[in-house]
Amino acid sequence: MPGRSWTLLPTPGAVRHQGVFAPFSRLYGSRRRAGTDAFFMQKEEENMKKRALSLLMAFVMVLSLLPATARAADVQEITDADGLAAIANDPSGSYVLKNDIGSESKPVTEAIAGTFTGTFDGAGYTITLSILSTSYNTGLFSKIGQNGTVKNVITAGSVTGNYYVGGIAGVCEGTIRNCGNTAAVTGKQRFGGIAGHLGSSSAAATVENCFNTGTITPVDTTAKWAGGIAGYVQNAASRVENTLSCGNVSAKKQPGALVGNCQGKLSNSWWQSGVTPDKAAGWIAEGKASSNASYTDLQTAVNALNTNRGNNDAKWIVKDGAPTLNLDQKGGASTDPTIEIKPSETTIYVETGYKFVNEATLTATVTNLPEGATIQWDCDNADAATLVTDPDNDKSVTVNAASIGGVATVTATVCINGKPVTTADSTVQASCKVTVIPHITTIEIQGTPAVGQTLQARAYLEGGETFYDEIKGLPKLNFTWKKQVGSDYEEVGTGDTLKVTDALLGYNLWLYTWYGSENKISNNPFGPIVSAAAGDVQEDASWLYNQMLPYTGAEQKADAELQLKDKAEPHGSAITWTSSDETILDPATGKLTLPETGKKPTVTLTAALEKSGKKLTRTYTITVWSKKDLADYDANLTQQLADDVNAKLGERDVLVPVCGTDTNVLEMVTAKLNGSGITVSIDKVEKTNATDDSSAIAGDGTITYFYVDPNGGATANPQRFGTFSVTFTFERGGVTVERTFAVTVYWDRAKVESAMERDIVSNLPAVPSTATENFELPKVVNGKTWTDITWTSSDPAIYISTERQSSADKLLEPYVAVVRGSSVEKTVTLTAKLTFRYTNDVTGSEEPITLLRSYTVTVPASADGLKYQKALDAVFTADKLTDAATGAALDLGAVKNDIQFPTTRDLNTYLMAQYGEGFDGKFTPVLLTSDDAFTVREPDVANAARVAVYRPAVGEKAKTVTLTVKILDRPSGEGRDYASMPVLAEKRFTVTVQPLTEAEITNELALMAEVKAHYWDGIKNDNDAAGDVTGDLAPFVEVYKENGALVWVRDVREMRNSGIVPVAMDGWQELEAWRLFRSSNPAAVTHENLLVTQQFEGKAVTVTSALSSETLGRYGELYRNDPETYAAYAELADLYYQPVSAELVVRGRNTANMVEKKIMVNGWPETRLVSKAVEEKVTVSFTLSGNGELWLGTRMIRDLDEGVTVFDVLRQLRDVLSFKHKGGYVQSITCGGKTLAELDEGKNSGWLYTVNGELPDVYMSAYGLKNGDSVRVYFTKDYTKEPGADRWKPVTPVTKTETKPDGTIIETTTKPDGGTVVAETKPDGSVSTVEKRADGTEIKTAQPVSGEITASVSVPKSVGSTRVDIPVSKPSGSMVAVIVHPDGTEEIVRGSVVTETGVALRAEGDVRLKIIDNAKRFNDMANHWAKDAVEFASSRELFNGVGNDAFGPDRSMTRGMVSTVLARLAGADTAGGETWYAKGTVWAVENGISDGTAPEQPVTREQLAAMLYRYAGSPAVSGELGFDDADSISAWARDAVRWCVDNGILNGVGGNRMTPQDLARRGQVAAMLMRFLQATV
Repeated sequence: MPGRSWTLLPTPGAVRHQGVFAPFSRLYGSRRRAGTDAFFMQKEEENMKKRALSLLMAFVMVLSLLPATARAADVQEITDADGLAAIANDPSGSYVLKNDIGSESKPVTEAIAGTFTGTFDGAGYTITLSILSTSYNTGLFSKIGQNGTVKNVITAGSVTGNYYVGGIAGVCEGTIRNCGNTAAVTGKQRFGGIAGHLGSSSAAATVENCFNTGTITPVDTTAKWAGGIAGYVQNAASRVENTLSCGNVSAKKQPGALVGNCQGKLSNSWWQSGVTPDKAAGWIAEGKASSNASYTDLQTAVNALNTNRGNNDAKWIVKDGAPTLNLDQKGGASTDPTIEIKPSETTIYVETGYKFVNEATLTATVTNLPEGATIQWDCDNADAATLVTDPDNDKSVTVNAASIGGVATVTATVCINGKPVTTADSTVQASCKVTVIPHITTIEIQGTPAVGQTLQARAYLEGGETFYDEIKGLPKLNFTWKKQVGSDYEEVGTGDTLKVTDALLGYNLWLYTWYGSENKISNNPFGPIVSAAAGDVQEDASWLYNQMLPYTGAEQKADAELQLKDKAEPHGSAITWTSSDETILDPATGKLTLPETGKKPTVTLTAALEKSGKKLTRTYTITVWSKKDLADYDANLTQQLADDVNAKLGERDVLVPVCGTDTNVLEMVTAKLNGSGITVSIDKVEKTNATDDSSAIAGDGTITYFYVDPNGGATANPQRFGTFSVTFTFERGGVTVERTFAVTVYWDRAKVESAMERDIVSNLPAVPSTATENFELPKVVNGKTWTDITWTSSDPAIYISTERQSSADKLLEPYVAVVRGSSVEKTVTLTAKLTFRYTNDVTGSEEPITLLRSYTVTVPASADGLKYQKALDAVFTADKLTDAATGAALDLGAVKNDIQFPTTRDLNTYLMAQYGEGFDGKFTPVLLTSDDAFTVREPDVANAARVAVYRPAVGEKAKTVTLTVKILDRPSGEGRDYASMPVLAEKRFTVTVQPLTEAEITNELALMAEVKAHYWDGIKNDNDAAGDVTGDLAPFVEVYKENGALVWVRDVREMRNSGIVPVAMDGWQELEAWRLFRSSNPAAVTHENLLVTQQFEGKAVTVTSALSSETLGRYGELYRNDPETYAAYAELADLYYQPVSAELVVRGRNTANMVEKKIMVNGWPETRLVSKAVEEKVTVSFTLSGNGELWLGTRMIRDLDEGVTVFDVLRQLRDVLSFKHKGGYVQSITCGGKTLAELDEGKNSGWLYTVNGELPDVYMSAYGLKNGDSVRVYFTKDYTKEPGADRWKPVTPVTKTETKPDGTIIETTTKPDGGTVVAETKPDGSVSTVEKRADGTEIKTAQPVSGEITASVSVPKSVGSTRVDIPVSKPSGSMVAVIVHPDGTEEIVRGSVVTETGVALRAEGDVRLKIIDNAKRFNDMANHWAKDAVEFASSRELFNGVGNDAFGPDRSMTRGMVSTVLARLAGADTAGGETWYAKGTVWAVENGISDGTAPEQPVTREQLAAMLYRYAGSPAVSGELGFDDADSISAWARDAVRWCVDNGILNGVGGNRMTPQDLARRGQVAAMLMRFLQATV
């Protein structure tokens, strides 16, 4: 470039990977997008100039159609405060300062609003601030987003705010580099010199090479989290590096000289000694601080900072006695070349198992790249990672993790002709820290499992030889210790050590180990924990083991006297010895006498240890030599040489040379003998596989690696490697021995790569440079299946589809590059990874042989994109946005409630009118996004039309938020990865969310107070006095005020969405009888529907609810859940979950017990005859039994309140027992260290209860007890066989039938629990059904005469997952439920099953369903025994056919097939992957279903049972199997087979046999899956 020059440095000695220059399309871009690399013109050949001119002319034409703002220069120049403020209008742009801005007399007074995601270059200039705010996010920038970068700027003056205050930024989720702050910063929470808050739970932020000299002071005495650099650092991956602060920092809680609270990494940073506080951080997470120090000599700190700064970081200097940065770039942005690696730091977790990809991709971003320059990559730690470069794209590199792990630095250097380029005094390069977390295989617990002992956990890597903590730089492991209590696991400690206490006596311990939040491994149970005395004996036994090692660890070759202790030293256990041969070893004296003859006889010594009645026995085997063998050995130097050779070379007679590393087997062996004094030569070489004539080992050891033409030879020769027998002669001191090794010679990698270049790469079909329609990409080339090709795309504008490779017979079909146009032109990079398929894993592991090739494809703007943009502009206009609470047109400048957008139906109406084509949100979903996720919360699904608004607190500034409406392209109609979908059209709206006002809070608080005061009026119905209730009460759903009066709404259809509503009360669960309205005496007043039943005596009853404001309660909820973070909303706490109750008396039937009393009647005092409320105390007896054994003897529980239930009594006994329950249904009970849970003893086992010897027919929580009742709770193995079970009276629902004049029949069924089912049958035969359950679940079903059956299900959040039954008049086995998601996508409910009356499934939340007949027809199933099961499994798309309309029911099924079927059942995406079963296998490994090995191996019956058992959660089992061949079931599969048999999933095969090792056939698997789902739905 003119006016610039670069120095070429000699290349360092390390081997480097060379790359090539950027593609043509990058060189000739005349305009770059904000934040990308800069482009410049290059001289090219004439034809290249013509192509460039054509492109430029076309681009100019496009530019002429764009608005002026879209044609602005790449980097916008900022010269004044107005220019700074205007950044908010284009927050993703690129900006550069041209001069200082602001002064003491005229400072900048407003922060740059919104979230900045572009690039801001201060060019070394200073911005003087005087910002005073009472809101959040205060600084030069309010917030820097994830992709935002701010660099080379200094702030001065003052910045004062409330929460999140910083000199450069209030909040930063991106990068701040080469910046300084001299301004005084004042805040309340999370305030610092550079940034108030760094990072978020989902984004890591970086501050590097920055300084602060300003003071950091609090606004009041409650302030917390303040730091010289940052107040609060969130996210473990956030970084504060190479920084310095010399200003005082003050706060009540967690002030730090550098950082207040630091969860991320703080390294290589300095603070001035003596400042307040004189410590790096107020609090920092363990292991996150590195190389931080205080200084007394500023120059020392500056020198250290310069040593550690990155290549792109500014130089530190001392100026006028203060630290600063040399940012002398005034006059414009630098034209020096720069380079940056993204990500700047990454972590790779090494996984084992099938097809794990232990790698990461790094990308270099360069600016001002010199002509002819390339990028070369280096890695400084091959033990941690190796690099794989793409010769066609030097801007990225693949980092492959090594198994040992560790920390490596990957460096990208700009070079010309192989020599590094420098500017001024630094090389143009960038680096990335790569942390490779190795695979942990073993967790070892050291120590004695006894009270008083300390246990130590150690983690070992692959092979068990390397301890995790021995690898420098790895993050600390987390350990959690848990004791097993029945089926529960209680945490008892954390860290790598655990002190064993009395509380653990008798329990097994489990140890869980993980990195961060991801659980990695748990060990087998350790224990049980024994008493201290028993532990003493065990520890003495361990001590004795070590004492005996000198005798047991080596063969005894001389007479000796063994020191046989009679007492253990640690704890004094007495030791008694016996010997199996006292002629050789006398146990009384320990005297060892070698026998005269014999071939290494052994003697067994037995030690009996005893202390305090605790005994242990240990045996030790001692090998001795006979005197004759010893004499022979001394004369046999040959044996000694052989032993020394074995010690050096190991016991395995195997050698595996590595192509590219090893060239000679003799040299390999010689290297291992280094320093032994042994010489070696080759005696003989024999080839052991006659079919191979390509590989060779010469007489001198030279290796010729295996190679045959993959096009024919490799197919003809299935053994694709060479094997040899090589005999070596070893010599020392004239003595020789021979040893023969089996040598495996793998492929010649260079020749294979050459063949791949010749036959595959050169024949790859042309990839179009411009694509407007789908095109094919090969899986193989010209039928050459020895190389497999996979493709990746850099942009969702082109999606690589594997749709044609849907079954085993179609695996070689081409990929489809699905072109998905948008409203703008896209440049997409397609990368082909070519993998040689004939590598081996026979002896050792042969590394894969791969090549990479990249192609650039331009995807023009599409007609659909323009059409949808026009529709979006027409339909989504500002005047069509409404206030979701009031329904009024939205004032974009004064938003106060949730925002309602137009819907997809509106788009459909417009498109039908304009183009005659509708809009389908399934294939073109509409997405709403917000740039302020707190203030305006975007929906988590597509095709939603409402966003939730959270307003700033009183006194805070209004928030300006940009909302974006996007129409995406989803051709498959499936998937929710919206970020990967092309944007067809988008439109933005800027709204201003107004802060809450004291007036509206006051009004709402007044409304809440009035509703609470008149709660009785809301529920009284026709009753006129709370003291004399004679009729049913009436629950309400909402209250609002109109014309000065309260309006109580009882029908959800009449709700205004802006009042006070009852909400689910704490403690409510599924199967509880109450949710919104709870009665203290449900016998008199029922829960929820408040029906009144008059008792003999009058009853005092309390009805309770919890109330919340529909519009403002959400803020109170925030404060209630996190009062520290949301302190600003404290005064709204009284608008959320406000308990309210009404005290009333239900009149009794006993008229003799009535008195005259003055009570309030309709708000006025009145004297009338009312019942006296009689409160009866209840005393009951209680016993508890488990499996026929008395667990808890008779107990008398006295003085219980009237209306007490059996469940209440159980709660009273929590001092002696514990239990798990779902609502009022008891699932398990633990008492006296014993636990029994439902299904523990079979499918009909569980807990029952009797009252006065009778079995009730309701849950424990629904049975009210009377004085003198006797309660027995007991566990049964089969409830159907219980005495008295035949006397249970079935609860018969009450059905009323009504026939309307038009012939419509309405049947209303009321269930005993208050639930109802209303079925309406029209004269045409169509049926609609509405089921309302007592727990709030509602199911609406429509069955037309013909067509799809549809249903909507609404399950309250507190209910969770529950079974629902969709009625179907004529159900068939191939019917299946389908979820219709809000965004239009459909998902088969693979777990739905067909019942006699319809289709059953488990549902949660609000769900739209339809029932379809999804039958798959197979020509080989007509008369097969598994026909129904295959129909069931295939209709749920768990199985595909095998081709040619056949299912193959008697074919075997592979482990990979089963993994894929179960993954589909779980809802996992199994499409794509290197093989059709790859993703399913990965899913199975991740979820503990399979270890991922041998996926193509046929599955056996017991393996299948084990996989289903693990999928079900490995429930507890008991009992024995009665099959004649039960002993042949593998130990690891016994519980699984027992469970499958107990639940009817697996049956015998005849003759009372199980045949567990027989192969499972596809028809059998289908039958087991059907039974499995029927048993577990």
